[in-house]
Amino acid sequence: MYIPFLDWLLYRHPFEGGSARRYASDERPAFGDLDDRLLDGLAPELAGEAKRLLDLGCGPATFARRAAARFPALTVIAVEPSREFARPGVVRAAGEALPLAARSIDVAICLSSIRHVRDRAATLRELRRVVRGLAVIVELDPSADRRRIANHADRLGSPILRRVFGPLVVRTAPPAEAILTLARDAGFTLRALRADPIQPVYRMELA
Repeated sequence: MYIPFLDWLLYRHPFEGGSARRYASDERPAFGDLDDRLLDGLAPELAGEAKRLLDLGCGPATFARRAAARFPALTVIAVEPSREFARPGVVRAAGEALPLAARSIDVAICLSSIRHVRDRAATLRELRRVVRGLAVIVELDPSADRRRIANHADRLGSPILRRVFGPLVVRTAPPAEAILTLARDAGFTLRALRADPIQPVYRMELA
């Protein structure tokens, strides 16, 4: 069940300190091969005319590094507000104020990050400003079935995380309909919306 108060209290901020380190070591690897499957789906754009990919809320930059390795001709811009994940090659900035020129990005992705920005509407407006092609929102799906939740939870490094992942993390995530409403208000149109068959996430393609 989506509970806005819990959403605001627990998730509307970047990972910092111990929570960032736990995410990098125990939580991010539980996405398994999702990065490669997302890149497979984006290959027509990334191997075609696209020149600049934005990974917004990149965390430990796992997706950004994989994208750069698979598409070496692509310029990958990794943006992350967390002090903990600030490192060479990562631009430290908030999604609500991207230090990028208008229409300077061909493809943007938010991989399990749109729920962590303080102002989702402002972040989607900024994405609309800088993206001239495709924006992809990948977020935990509160309607995911137990099998998809277990595919992720069973890979988590902490027994406590495994127990609370479904009820406290997945079920409290913002539903696709809520994000889509904000995206449409920002000027996006929906190109596709589908549930991932393995991980408890949905993939929303906006143009």
